[in-house]
Amino acid sequence: MYEMRKKAVPKRIINWWLTWEDLNWPSVDIGEKIKRRAEQAAKANVTTAILFGAHFRWDYLPYFTLLHDHIATTCEELHKYGIELYDRHSVNLIHRYDTRDEMRHVMLHSGPHIPFSPSREAAATWEYNGKRLNDWRMIDVRDGSVLYYPQYASEGFCYRNPDFIQAYCDYAKKLVADTGIDGLAAEDPVHYMHYKSCACPHCRAELKRRAGVELPSVDDRSFWGNWENPAWREWIDLRYEAGKEFFQKLTPHLPKGFPITTCGSNSASNGVNGSASDASRFIAGGSNYVHMEMSGNTPPYKKDPVTANTQIPERMVGFSHHQAVARENGIRSFSTGYGFSEPSANIIWAVNKVLDTDCCFSTLKARLGLPDHVLRQLPDEPELVKTAYTFEKEHPELFTADQIAQIGVFFSYETRNNSFFGNLSKGYYRDYARTLRALFAAGISAHTVLHIPTDTREYPVIILASVALMTAEEKKTLGEYIANGGIVLVCGPSALEACENQWVLPTQPQIDTPNDFFCTIANGVWHKYAEWTTNTTLNESAEPNEWRAAATQIYYNPHRIGDGKIEESFLALVNRFIRKMPIEIVSSKGYLTTTFQSEDAYIMHFLAADYDTDIDHDLDDIRFHRSRVNFVNKVTPINVAEKIAVRTKLGAEVFTPFNDEKATISHDNDICEIQLPPHTSYAILKFKK
Repeated sequence: MYEMRKKAVPKRIINWWLTWEDLNWPSVDIGEKIKRRAEQAAKANVTTAILFGAHFRWDYLPYFTLLHDHIATTCEELHKYGIELYDRHSVNLIHRYDTRDEMRHVMLHSGPHIPFSPSREAAATWEYNGKRLNDWRMIDVRDGSVLYYPQYASEGFCYRNPDFIQAYCDYAKKLVADTGIDGLAAEDPVHYMHYKSCACPHCRAELKRRAGVELPSVDDRSFWGNWENPAWREWIDLRYEAGKEFFQKLTPHLPKGFPITTCGSNSASNGVNGSASDASRFIAGGSNYVHMEMSGNTPPYKKDPVTANTQIPERMVGFSHHQAVARENGIRSFSTGYGFSEPSANIIWAVNKVLDTDCCFSTLKARLGLPDHVLRQLPDEPELVKTAYTFEKEHPELFTADQIAQIGVFFSYETRNNSFFGNLSKGYYRDYARTLRALFAAGISAHTVLHIPTDTREYPVIILASVALMTAEEKKTLGEYIANGGIVLVCGPSALEACENQWVLPTQPQIDTPNDFFCTIANGVWHKYAEWTTNTTLNESAEPNEWRAAATQIYYNPHRIGDGKIEESFLALVNRFIRKMPIEIVSSKGYLTTTFQSEDAYIMHFLAADYDTDIDHDLDDIRFHRSRVNFVNKVTPINVAEKIAVRTKLGAEVFTPFNDEKATISHDNDICEIQLPPHTSYAILKFKK
């Protein structure tokens, strides 16, 4: 009999934005505003609110008493409705500027932070518990100056600095005691300027301890970007470890089991080595709720090159990696998506539900570049997400089942972290991501796996797509998996001796000047990767494009799936070996699919992969800056089938949460055909066992 795993109840989350107006505290009007918003959140079936504002928290050092009283009042009002409040703030970033232009930049572009900051003269004197804040700052590896973040007009404290860590732990303890918050989103223990940081004495000492070398000058090509140099790989790892160790030191200062999360976008991509932002390290340190931020528009608005517009299938790749971190640690994950209309809110919620993550829906009004009197007229989170959250509350059985894993896609930290190939935009990540996208589109229920299993109980097949490096322990475990009946599908550059191939991978970038190794900030806003990460390419394999039995239960094709030539044959081989589903998809063109089971039912989620979107053009015309998002107000699925067909003898029940019309169901022998309503972006099929 099926045994359901014990799972935490999913949360339905909104961001609770602070504005400049809210800092007029204690104000009777603001108190009434808090009460109204709490009531609206309850009516929208919100379970959790995450406060955002006064974000660069150390800039509010003189006002902690006022700020904490406002947060405590908000907490009290939400608790009347059984709603949790988390506080979300940056643990280490501080806004700093030297000119009027820099001041105007941060005020206009970083509105969500409520970017209040001291003058340079005042900041130079600020202390906390007798320690000077300026002594904690990150140092630029290039010239030893204080590291500057042009995109935020800011500096940052090094989260390896013991004085800073002690100060933040003290502050977090005080925050919880003063406010009664239910959770903490402690953000930004990462390297936003990538490899430019950090050359402070504490980071230098750690490299000396681990690798026995002093941090070299940036013109030393034997170190910087040389993945054959063990000291360089230690430098990469120690920057990851700093985030882990930060949370290890923080958690003892908070109540036992206290919810702690942090910022996180895609933890799998090639750029993560530079930022050292990886959910797996944060969780290893004591964070216990995995967060993914979907920056920009969801779904994408494809006509504005200035804003961020990631396709839905790519969002799901990032989710899959974060879900692996959560699943392997027995915790849940959530993601934050940004929108300004109910159609966007619906898709943001659906992207979460199709992979069983908790949804945090958020407006991001202060990034729209609109006057305050216009922003005040725009709807808030509860109004926009009420339809989705009410549906989820009324149908919990659709969102608490376990995903069936037909196949596991191994994510190789060894390749990503310890090879030059793993750090290219056209390198390892491209093949990992293409593999997952192909499986989702084919209706194959896939998990990312971070550790190779020794048995086949959950994953009868494991995929190694361009896994160019493996540890001795990983190879040993893979051998045990094969001995227990597991099938391994391998493509592209491979670390397995049995998969003989002609791949010769580069080991370091070719650059003209030392500065070419580092990222830049485009137009003062956008992070721009160094050209070597985007321009370095590998020629396609010259070997025959065919799958062969490299060894017992290992099938290998030397071509990379990211090159686009082997996807069809790859899926054919996958279908030959994967665990067969109780319900087989016959046709579902244009939908990304996942399948779950509970004690009494199978549940299939179908989410449209592509959309035609439009924006409020009147508002767009009066924007005084463009930053990350658009006011998307039209979302129509495109390139999707009007009918879904599955092979099963079980009766079906169909839910289309965003359509007024109902789907119709017809049966012909063992084929169940579902006629979907027009413009169905999201459909859920439930089959009783």
